[in-house]
Amino acid sequence: MSGATPTTSSTSADSPSVSRDGRASDGIPTIRVRRVNLVHTLNVVQNLSRAHLKVVPDDRRERSRDKKRRAILGAADELIAETGLAGVTMHGVADRLDCAVGTIYLYFDSKALLIGALQQEAVGTLRASYEAARPGWNDELGAAALEPDLTALVQLCAFGAFWVSASVVFADEFHLQRALLSEPAALDAEGHDRESLATIRRLLDQPSGLIRAAGEIGAVSAGDAEERAVLWLAALNGVLLLEHVAPVDRHLFRSHHLGRRLTHDLLCGWGAERGDVEVAAGHVERLAALGPMAPPPDVSRFD
Repeated sequence: MSGATPTTSSTSADSPSVSRDGRASDGIPTIRVRRVNLVHTLNVVQNLSRAHLKVVPDDRRERSRDKKRRAILGAADELIAETGLAGVTMHGVADRLDCAVGTIYLYFDSKALLIGALQQEAVGTLRASYEAARPGWNDELGAAALEPDLTALVQLCAFGAFWVSASVVFADEFHLQRALLSEPAALDAEGHDRESLATIRRLLDQPSGLIRAAGEIGAVSAGDAEERAVLWLAALNGVLLLEHVAPVDRHLFRSHHLGRRLTHDLLCGWGAERGDVEVAAGHVERLAALGPMAPPPDVSRFD
């Protein structure tokens, strides 16, 4: 039609047309670029960045807080070694660390909670030391091929010997556990009594387990294992205090000898034969010759 304006195609002359099946006019498949929601992508990146920035400082603060808590416990432990439990005060701990007393209260609401934390660590150390000794004992007893009831008595006598040795090797920890069982419970902080009871039960767990196992196979008579463990540890703690008067008469007040005798007498009172207990005590002497009865603990692998 003359005079008509030519129509311009939206596709350039040198670009191939695309069919509905995604192929160009020359038969080569085209690559369709998916539209990217830039706003959504930026939001995701920003959120991830915020999460990363939030985690790192929190973790660093937690490490810093734990370090300060350890320093406070260390200072309190030093004071106990110098002055005893009665000499520990929140102000004294703060003075040793050269900080404000308010800083101590940020980590421990009261002296009771501070001492309670130290007692938890002391019990953990004692438990870990015992667990470090047991594998060697078990190997030796396995090689000896003892009867099960005699093995159970040896394990009980060995724990008694361990407790006596721990009173020397871990004197500070031993003093803290003794206070846990003998001094009036401090109820000046909410929940402290529950925490103390939990620590006491952890302390009793190992001896009560040995007593229970011995009762199940008839090595001792049936009875309340936890109650017997309380009696056992409390009696040993008391007998071992005789070490303080040993200079008066070192033969009469042989606390370690008396501690071992106490264990043997208790086992007989719980139904064990005296002759079997004496045989078990002989095996414990051989165990003691192999290495320390209260070895350094491997706290990293133990609860």
